[in-house]
Amino acid sequence: MKEYPGVVDGLMVEREGGVLNLTLDRPERRNAITDDIVLALIDAIDAAGSDADVRVIHLTGSGDHFCSGFDLGLRGKREERPRTGATQRQMRWHVNRLIPVLLETQTPIVTSGRGWCIGLGLNLLLASDFAVVAEDARLWAPFVESGFTPDSGGSWLVTRMAGVARAKELLMLGRKVSGADAAAWGMIHRAVPAAQVGDEARSLCDELAGAATVAVGLTKALIQRAPTTTLEQQLAEEALSLELSSRSQDFKENSRARREKRKPAFSGR
Repeated sequence: MKEYPGVVDGLMVEREGGVLNLTLDRPERRNAITDDIVLALIDAIDAAGSDADVRVIHLTGSGDHFCSGFDLGLRGKREERPRTGATQRQMRWHVNRLIPVLLETQTPIVTSGRGWCIGLGLNLLLASDFAVVAEDARLWAPFVESGFTPDSGGSWLVTRMAGVARAKELLMLGRKVSGADAAAWGMIHRAVPAAQVGDEARSLCDELAGAATVAVGLTKALIQRAPTTTLEQQLAEEALSLELSSRSQDFKENSRARREKRKPAFSGR
């Protein structure tokens, strides 16, 4: 079993069978994210992507809120003015690595949340494969009204998931969106009553943990690349993925199960 990066303050990392649970754990700050949490999430998701025993990642938050974004209270405490370009340089190794890791790992990611999903917290939802939120959750990208611009892929994610017109409403006007509306717009996988979020997310994690993991991961990669490739390129990628998945143990198990008229027991290999 692969060893995972040490737990940092504000993030719990736990293995539960084929599920890797990552829990933002700063409820007193509405699970606002720190530098250490960003780097720990990158390391944990990277490690899970190469761990054959992890078949799904579940990202959630403690308490009443999913995540209020990056903890800006940790910024601006330096007495000396930083060198010009410091923000841009820092983002290259920081949040600008986090969102691509979520998108590019072939391990499916389920995110569940209640309450506030703000800024970077909103982007974590949108970058996951299946986001389950409370119907009365509040999704918000308050960048412009705070005097700065979207970061951590927010302008790319919101535009891709909600469309240009709604992206302008969310990002330029700073409109808040309920979980129910976000689901209706296709921004997230599903919105359910707050009391059902945990059960719904666990059910989805169990389903993915019992699926044909190789095929699921390759399909995620195909979907991720589809909007930016030509049909010819996508057909070539599909052919390669089909070649790989058809050599997996799960493909062979499905063939045996069909002959034996039973439900396949996928091992994730």
